[in-house]
Amino acid sequence: MLLFLFSFICLPPKGGAHDPGTVIKFGVFPYKSPRATFELFGPIAKSIEKKTGKKVELVSAPDWHTYIERGKQGEYDLALPCVTCFFHMQPAGYHIIARGEPSFYGGVIVRRDSDLTTIAQLKGKKIAAIGPHSYAGYIFLKIKLDEMGITAPENVTINFLNKVDSIIFGILNKEYDAGLIRVDQLDGEQFAAVRDKLRVLAVSPAIPQFPFVVRNDMPPSMAELILEVLLDITADDPADKKLLDSLRFEKIVPARESDYESFRKIIEMHRDITQ
Repeated sequence: MLLFLFSFICLPPKGGAHDPGTVIKFGVFPYKSPRATFELFGPIAKSIEKKTGKKVELVSAPDWHTYIERGKQGEYDLALPCVTCFFHMQPAGYHIIARGEPSFYGGVIVRRDSDLTTIAQLKGKKIAAIGPHSYAGYIFLKIKLDEMGITAPENVTINFLNKVDSIIFGILNKEYDAGLIRVDQLDGEQFAAVRDKLRVLAVSPAIPQFPFVVRNDMPPSMAELILEVLLDITADDPADKKLLDSLRFEKIVPARESDYESFRKIIEMHRDITQ
């Protein structure tokens, strides 16, 4: 029986109240609404139940900060965190088993008719960003600006809007001079009518996709069964394709910590930004 807890909006953190021997608590980063998360990840959860014989409790959080804090308390048995979220959660005892491909890029976007042509020209401007947890939607540009001596809030204003559509339409409505998003999000159908009104001013280095992680104390045989389910996800299946498209994955492949090591070093060098 698949359990889906709307802990996003109505349930307090449950800590270690579940029995990991009979229930797998699957914590999905809150990149979608509770309903969309259930629709997208419900089929995976059911497949994991069938493969492992365990109940799957599909949960998330109302925001990125709460999600990280619950992860740091070891509340999830299986999780799909953002990359920087994983680095915060890892000391609680998690390791990577799989990841999506290909990598993606963050981008600084501006109106097509904007006079801005370089990052240096952002000094004195107003920028819309996703949040302090997001490498694509904040961290990569903050690093570049700091290196150029363009500090916030003294020399530039950065507001966290948390939503891609708020950033895009905030720029188009001239509330912001520039914004930060995943570049491939402009390919979404909801932005088809406006993407030609925007252009990309700068892009980040390649960013590894969100990892699937499990607790270190999960039996290896159980982790292997979960990995088998993840690797069976294919774009040939309509439900799977819907999930892959929502994550902007082409496929899921086995992964380990070393796949993220170079990215971790960047984050650790700029820990003051990523706290």
